[in-house]
Amino acid sequence: MLAAALYALAVGALSLRTRGVYFIMVTLAFAQMAYYVVHDTPLGGGTDGIYLTLLPTLGGSLDLAKAPVMYGLTLAALALVFGGLALLSRSRFGRALAGIRVNEQRMRATGFATYPYKLAAFTISGGIAGLAGFLFAVKDGFVNPELLSWHLSGAVLIMIILGGIGHLRGALIGAFAFALLQEFFKSEAIFGAFAKHWHLGLGLTIIASAALLPRGLVGLPGQWRERLMGRQRAAATGEEALVDA
Repeated sequence: MLAAALYALAVGALSLRTRGVYFIMVTLAFAQMAYYVVHDTPLGGGTDGIYLTLLPTLGGSLDLAKAPVMYGLTLAALALVFGGLALLSRSRFGRALAGIRVNEQRMRATGFATYPYKLAAFTISGGIAGLAGFLFAVKDGFVNPELLSWHLSGAVLIMIILGGIGHLRGALIGAFAFALLQEFFKSEAIFGAFAKHWHLGLGLTIIASAALLPRGLVGLPGQWRERLMGRQRAAATGEEALVDA
């Protein structure tokens, strides 16, 4: 986790000086550099990856090789990270980040140095990603260079879009929804032989979600309320027109 945060600090120090598509290209370039370093050197086991023959134990009593223990640790990590980020978002630091997201130029005009805030957020996110990578490696007992490819970054972006951008709970909902959709379209009991083409069904569902749910799943209740209120107003207007007639 610390190593991931330090790497994010170094990457963010350079990439956050760019914006828009240039920021995307720079971060992708760093990701590809890390991929080829792990892929082409013995550092990460090369193309064969690394097998974890001995899974770590916590405090000498929590054996992560046992599924219930691993599940409990993952659930506890999720709760701690979510709670910590929720508290952080309500702090002065979190409100500053929200303002930067909405209008960075206005935040600069009010006297905020936006670069340190963005770098701190970038570093924190890198540390959380490192924790997730640790849990992922322990769960599978294996890591390979493909985990550093852009496909996984794309999956994370889809989770955020699916759940709802700008909402902490949206990222959580989107992650669960994405995983459930994957399992759903992979099910041979439901789709039979078509299950091997699960990417097609998943892709069409995500496209439909982006088109029909612009605010993501987290904005679905509000979207329903707006439509219901719109229908009620239309009905009330129609009744008033009949009375006036």
